[in-house]
Amino acid sequence: MAKKPTTLTFRDIVLGAEADVIRQALDARVKIDALIVERQAAYEKIAALETQVATIVGEPGVYPFPAPPLPVSGFETKPAKRAAVTTDDDDSDNDESADDTDAKA
Repeated sequence: MAKKPTTLTFRDIVLGAEADVIRQALDARVKIDALIVERQAAYEKIAALETQVATIVGEPGVYPFPAPPLPVSGFETKPAKRAAVTTDDDDSDNDESADDTDAKA
């Protein structure tokens, strides 16, 4: 029959100093460290993907990434800000006329 895991407190570990309690604390710490390494790898993957998107778009910070679909520990989930896209028809007409002038010359 497997032993039911107990909730560990700092006091239990320091004052109790039972080998089983210390072993459970060490096992928990090893598992947490492995999960932190996995979390770091996930963040690196996300950063690489966002860099690829910025490369495709041509400018960093232009693409409005949505907020994470799940809550992330230690970070507030805010809706992603949309980048302001302005189209100025007058400027585009001037650019075309400049191109036409160069082509005629």
